[in-house]
Amino acid sequence: MKIRQLQCFVVLAEELNFTRAAQRLNMSQPPLSTMIQSLEREVGAELFSRTSRRMNLTRAGEAFLRHARVILAQHEHSLLEIREIGAGQHGVIEIGTTGSILRGGLADLLAGFCRDHPRITVRIHEQSPAMQINEVISRRADISFNRSIPSDGELAYEFAWREELVALLPDTHFAAGQDSVSLQDLRRDPHVVLRPDSSDFAAYVMSRISGGGFRPRISQQVMDAQSIPSLIVAGFGVSIVPAAIARLTSGPLVFRPIRPDPPVSDVFAVYRQSDRTPALNAFLDAMRAALESG
Repeated sequence: MKIRQLQCFVVLAEELNFTRAAQRLNMSQPPLSTMIQSLEREVGAELFSRTSRRMNLTRAGEAFLRHARVILAQHEHSLLEIREIGAGQHGVIEIGTTGSILRGGLADLLAGFCRDHPRITVRIHEQSPAMQINEVISRRADISFNRSIPSDGELAYEFAWREELVALLPDTHFAAGQDSVSLQDLRRDPHVVLRPDSSDFAAYVMSRISGGGFRPRISQQVMDAQSIPSLIVAGFGVSIVPAAIARLTSGPLVFRPIRPDPPVSDVFAVYRQSDRTPALNAFLDAMRAALESG
């Protein structure tokens, strides 16, 4: 049974006249008659009752018409979905990231993309940077937003956005009332830091703190930057964090820019060199457009 047979059957069932049905189908009457006869032999029942004066659907024809319309609707829906997938308008994107990156530029990027591509499902997975890369390599994720450049040759990366790092202080800190702080202002404070061996970004932050001409006192080491504000509130010192951490952070805390020479963090989109899906390509195009627009 072919889709064309079903289409011809539905049109004939609506017209109940071979001449009018053939005109709608842009075909001559004899091939239409042959196609309906072949369909009736295939289903094993007469679908139309014919007299010299009129044509009607049989009981079997009425039942078959309901099923034929459902099949044709499903067929059209399937074709539309396939075309949308091919055009990057449909599909699923698995994204690995950290909470601090999600709070930053990624949240705004996702909001715009999901608004413009409502048929693409976006799934977010909060993971450590190393796990994100492993998930992309193993094809369990499509893209990672990471503060480190991957070394694996299978992966491609591109700059997504840059974020300034700021000082996170309890509101009782002597520098809390200043417009900005220097790293020297924090030399006597204990610091809450990301574990230096957890990522290149964590090592970079440690190098900037140590580069201020003093050896920092480390009070706590954590794996996730989102844990830092709670530890600062609990009295474990100060920290240098991405500015995005300030979003949705409450409590007796202040965020102050670091001057001069503020440390910065570049965020990179990391994905496989090959087998990018049309949905992922659409997402990368949106990211590039957002970068161009600032």
